[in-house]
Amino acid sequence: MTIEDEYQIVCHNIRVLRKTHGLSRTAMARRIHVSLKTLDSLEGGIFPDRIRIGFFFHVEQAFGIPPQKMLMVRLQDDL
Repeated sequence: MTIEDEYQIVCHNIRVLRKTHGLSRTAMARRIHVSLKTLDSLEGGIFPDRIRIGFFFHVEQAFGIPPQKMLMVRLQDDL
């Protein structure tokens, strides 16, 4: 698996998490500590260069999904 594959999995997982938890874009961005622009990029399949490792820990804190799972496992739409 390439780093690009992992980035695409993260983007997919962010979309799934927001939708399955019924969060608005604003609520999701706040929960994972990113801007709306960054969230839009992620949901659009683009992993921004400005994201740092702390992003993954914010996701884990908010949703209980560890970084390695966010990078390697495509979450189902019906969590």
